[in-house]
Amino acid sequence: MLTVPPSNRFIRFLAKILPGLCLGGAVHAASLPGPLVNVAWLHDHSSEVQIVDIRDDVNSLTSDPQFETRDGHKILIKVGGYIPGALSVNFWALRDKREIDGQAIHFLPPSPKNFQEVMQASLLEPDRPIVLVPTGDDSGSLQEAAYLAWELQLMGVKDDQLAILNGGTHAWIAAGYSVDTDAIAPMSTGHWLTKPVNSAFLATTPQVLQAARTPGQPLLIDARPIAQYVGVEKSIVATRPGRIPSAHPLPPSALYRVADDGSARFLTMAQYRALIPLFSLPSKGAMIVYCNTGQYAASVWFIMHRLLGNDQVRVYPGSINEWTHLNEPLSELPG
Repeated sequence: MLTVPPSNRFIRFLAKILPGLCLGGAVHAASLPGPLVNVAWLHDHSSEVQIVDIRDDVNSLTSDPQFETRDGHKILIKVGGYIPGALSVNFWALRDKREIDGQAIHFLPPSPKNFQEVMQASLLEPDRPIVLVPTGDDSGSLQEAAYLAWELQLMGVKDDQLAILNGGTHAWIAAGYSVDTDAIAPMSTGHWLTKPVNSAFLATTPQVLQAARTPGQPLLIDARPIAQYVGVEKSIVATRPGRIPSAHPLPPSALYRVADDGSARFLTMAQYRALIPLFSLPSKGAMIVYCNTGQYAASVWFIMHRLLGNDQVRVYPGSINEWTHLNEPLSELPG
């Protein structure tokens, strides 16, 4: 009888859904080198971690990468496909609608129960290292990965079990590594379970109100674009322009770079240590970060907590969206 050996891709798939399965040797979990990993490290350790693709356009998972020729060189302009063996999380599944004080607020984090269902549907397993992979086409994709990182850690994942691929799939493709474009269609569910919410990472509206009344205790950080901070522009989720009283700006335009390969990247830890004081901000101490719906804020949390080691950073996930719908006070430019 002819025996057809399983494909490498199928082996990687089994290794992710059956941790510890013996496939010619035990599958060993990798020790993550830090909060950020590069493509060379992930390529060498892909079978030892759970690779989780996070993006807001899941249709691009089955599309080919898009290139153009510039000065005789083939340049990647848009990611298509995904790293072989990756699990998939739709960014929009990380948003929910809830009623707060009689107001229907959209774009809030899901409940622990709903979040657990999303992670299980993505085949995530407990107690194995996770590498989150944004598309890397722009800084917004890094923020999406940071938002998922914050939710996972809010629900119990430890620092040393989670990292983000700096540059994302864009950097992976630009480095010459292959991607898959087959549809990701899980036939089972994972076994990941939420743990009690880590309140050290979460700020509520009453806590933000108190911080607004007592400047610096804790420090309020506005992570939105500077035009929204000063109030000359308004997000579509806000009912009016302005900032939470006593908040200090840390705009996203200063927090990322574009690498030579065209991928969006976080800065180095040393660069962040030098950059944060330029905005007259400390890198340590109690902080509450907000934005419009939590995405910019989660990225600042990732930078402050994971890269700079501040364990006193909380995210206000409702942010200006919830704040203005509840008609809380804002500081605005004079009319």
